[in-house]
Amino acid sequence: MTSTQTSGPRPRGREAVRVAVLDATRALVAERGPDGFSVRDIAARAGVNHALVHRHFGTKAEVLEQVLAEESRGVVEAIVASGVPTDGSGVVDGAVVDQVLDVLAERPTYWRALAHAVLESPDVAVPGTASTTELFASLWRESDPGRATDSAVAGATALGWLIFGAFMSEATGADPGDVRRGVAEQIARLTAPEQPPS
Repeated sequence: MTSTQTSGPRPRGREAVRVAVLDATRALVAERGPDGFSVRDIAARAGVNHALVHRHFGTKAEVLEQVLAEESRGVVEAIVASGVPTDGSGVVDGAVVDQVLDVLAERPTYWRALAHAVLESPDVAVPGTASTTELFASLWRESDPGRATDSAVAGATALGWLIFGAFMSEATGADPGDVRRGVAEQIARLTAPEQPPS
């Protein structure tokens, strides 16, 4: 597979190279998926020598991790800007979850790269080892640590819908809108504050 080289002046300086490499990687993930390109493809797209990619980032997996961290921050910023409560203080209902699903669906680079990173390096799913894993925890974590399982299932449900929603809708003949609503309602149930026994 060949990669289209960028036109114009070559990036110079550490920051310019870093930005060009991350932008090139983001574009390649969106076009080909995380497995569809090499470090040489990244370098060609960024307009830099492939040795610079290794010097500034290390391996392709490390470049992807940096893209993932940036995408994760962008997702969190977009969710915060949408007014979705991210500290467990608000009511997370189906409409709120719908907003979160919109933000995630608009950023396939994020969730495709996240799926790849988790499959390729399961240790990135350990809290504290990748900023991306904090997204769902921060969105749906209650002050009660006993709700960690609910948060994990909510995150897994959202990612499952992003990755397999269209496929499962088509395979079963279900209406994609109905599947999405069902996913949003399920996540809202999982993340609803526990009601005290009556």
